[in-house]
Amino acid sequence: MTVGPFPVSAAIARLRSHAPALLAVGSAADLATALAQQPRVAVSAYVTAAEVGRAIKYTGPLTIQNCDVTLRVVLFVRHYGDEQTGGGARVQMDEEVIPQVRAALFGWAPVDAFDALSFQAGRDESYAAGWLVSQQVFGTNYRMSHQVIP
Repeated sequence: MTVGPFPVSAAIARLRSHAPALLAVGSAADLATALAQQPRVAVSAYVTAAEVGRAIKYTGPLTIQNCDVTLRVVLFVRHYGDEQTGGGARVQMDEEVIPQVRAALFGWAPVDAFDALSFQAGRDESYAAGWLVSQQVFGTNYRMSHQVIP
């Protein structure tokens, strides 16, 4: 029986061990909360997940449903070089932080029940006061199954 959800804590542990550029990695309740953070260290990440279920199927008393998962890694880089344009932060984000995050998560699966993570999107969110905020978005899916007891 698998009923999810995606183990965000496993993705956080993976980033902590495989992306040394990230000085702090944590979770956030949702994307808006992650984007609103003011990290205490110069390179930080917050991880959120969202799930969407597909059509439900029945096989006798067994209920089956495929679920798509979106894993968002919200990255913060503080860099004062080229502060007015964010050029220094951009270089650090592109040359150090994003490659480590992608190497840590692309192709990885937390447990056998989940397909490997695939890269879906990368986008910048904002730049202000030396902070560049960017997202790396990954996707996976899994099958929920549950024995329905009348």
